[in-house]
Amino acid sequence: MAAVAGLSVLAGLSSALVGLIGQAWTTTRSIEKAALAAALADGTLVPPPVPGATVAQQQVADHLVHVRLPQGADVYRPDGSAAGDDDPFEPPLTLVMLGDSTSVGYGVRTADELPGVIIARGLAAHLDRPVRLRSHGLTGARTADLPRQLELCFADRPDIVVILIGGNDLRDRVPPWRSAAQLGQAAATLTGRGIPVVVGTCPDFGVITAIPQPLRSVLSTWSLRLAAMQERAVDAAGGRPVALARLVSPQFVGQPDLFAADRFHPSGAGYGRAMQVLVPAAIAELADLDPPDAGFVRPLSA
Repeated sequence: MAAVAGLSVLAGLSSALVGLIGQAWTTTRSIEKAALAAALADGTLVPPPVPGATVAQQQVADHLVHVRLPQGADVYRPDGSAAGDDDPFEPPLTLVMLGDSTSVGYGVRTADELPGVIIARGLAAHLDRPVRLRSHGLTGARTADLPRQLELCFADRPDIVVILIGGNDLRDRVPPWRSAAQLGQAAATLTGRGIPVVVGTCPDFGVITAIPQPLRSVLSTWSLRLAAMQERAVDAAGGRPVALARLVSPQFVGQPDLFAADRFHPSGAGYGRAMQVLVPAAIAELADLDPPDAGFVRPLSA
């Protein structure tokens, strides 16, 4: 989710902003390079070999990398253990994750750190019943990709859906009102079928120190604007928005351990902080209640 590449929308506004555009391009390349280096170092990135290829051909192929993220699709019992899809004890509730790289946990090292796994375990523990986790999120996805993800989602017959999306809309210069409207439509499609939906709105990009100033301040303003529009759209659609920029982003200030090696995506610990507000919201949405105390959330080591 290299969500800073889209500042070229500023180009026609003022010649004084040309420097910002260059800064955005440079920062994007720097973050992408750091992400690739980190993935190669920890073994999650594997350049595909091309049999018989020339050096130049292999260099092109090396850019078409396959990222192996930890996989968490499973059924989770109330004690946190993975039961497998054929758990005979009780029909599970189905949780489906949709969205971008944050929905699939880009930046984590183990399945225990995946957002979907944390939410599934939190729901299972609170409801005292097994929870099946499925994910159709896609790294790099924009909000416009949600209709495709929803079609996959409906095949799973979800009992609740959690959506994390928005950063790539900033990257690709999607107007905030359009992005929010697309999200609202996706939420309305779910609630129209009686499916509860929780949406983590766009975080505050102003806490990401890998983005230099003054670009960081500009992106902070844009991300907060998008988050506010997302919140209104989801609420109007009957979903439950969770303001990550307000509730979680301030916790990342001065905490490098909450960022992954690329210094842009959250680390496992960073995702854990966000899930401390999303898990209670998911429980509340299932019960149509005010969110309970977040303190019950199962530790990452569960």
